[in-house]
Amino acid sequence: MTVREFKDRLTEELRTKYKKDSRPTPILDRLDLHLKDFEGYDSASIINEKNIQSDVYLSMLLQICYPSRIKMDIDENYQPITKKRIAIISCKSRKQDYVCSADEMYSPSPVYRAQREFCIKGYDDYYIISSKYGIIHHTQIIEPYDIRLGHITLEAEKEIHKWDKNMLDKIDSQIKYMKSKDWDIDYHTSNIYFSPLDEGTKKMINHIKQPRGIGASTPTYTQAINLLDSEPLSRCLEFISEKKKPKYNEQPKWFYHPSHPPFFGKSRQLKLKYPDTIQEGNLIRTSNGITPQHKGWVIDKTHLDNMYQTDSGQWRIKKQK
Repeated sequence: MTVREFKDRLTEELRTKYKKDSRPTPILDRLDLHLKDFEGYDSASIINEKNIQSDVYLSMLLQICYPSRIKMDIDENYQPITKKRIAIISCKSRKQDYVCSADEMYSPSPVYRAQREFCIKGYDDYYIISSKYGIIHHTQIIEPYDIRLGHITLEAEKEIHKWDKNMLDKIDSQIKYMKSKDWDIDYHTSNIYFSPLDEGTKKMINHIKQPRGIGASTPTYTQAINLLDSEPLSRCLEFISEKKKPKYNEQPKWFYHPSHPPFFGKSRQLKLKYPDTIQEGNLIRTSNGITPQHKGWVIDKTHLDNMYQTDSGQWRIKKQK
């Protein structure tokens, strides 16, 4: 049984035992601490599977969490691979609402799913940079949260002051630890996750600039997955970072709303004016005539006469008979 399989089965046992309890999380953190040097080495046989039964998983976990009681039989032929190439991708706003692995937590996001498949195909392993947990392995069990390192703006530099210094120090130290293992690190994140890093830390990683434009990341990474079949990873990374023709070539125009004054400009500018209510991607679809309205904002002024709000506050357009 590999380390990862062992850990996955232990964590599943914990989730079963503590379905309505948050206590497993600190225990799992201890588990990560003691297995971190072996993480990802699928050739390692750490536990003799024949002697493992489901009813002793928890006692074995406790042994791992308390170093003085650890009893693990290491495969004599095990030789750790010191040279690895890993990817770090950013967490996503779309998440599950229950305790689960980081991989499952962010799986509702199509961008994450595309990046995950690319990382599985192109790298030895991959990690996720989380605004709450720092850099975590995709198998780590985490709780749902609603924190971002910075709000999306036209200039990411304006948001650096919103980062938590302790978290930045933690991320810097984690990257330095990975480099001490002689790992090559490709950092697949936007500038919001890259700019605030220590200058010395930036030199340790290869920043893969992300596709620009709403809706560009998923198709770009999907194409990069297929490109891996015929091209080396280096070429695929160049493809991801290349400037591409935007999917929606939006032009400035008038936006109208039943409760707000008319606004002239682009979706991004309107989003900055009302950051708590507007989703930029959906507004661009309205701007380009794909959907008739978003959060009450319309391009066709004649829709205003037929707009109404539901009891829950959602804007709708009355259907014409």
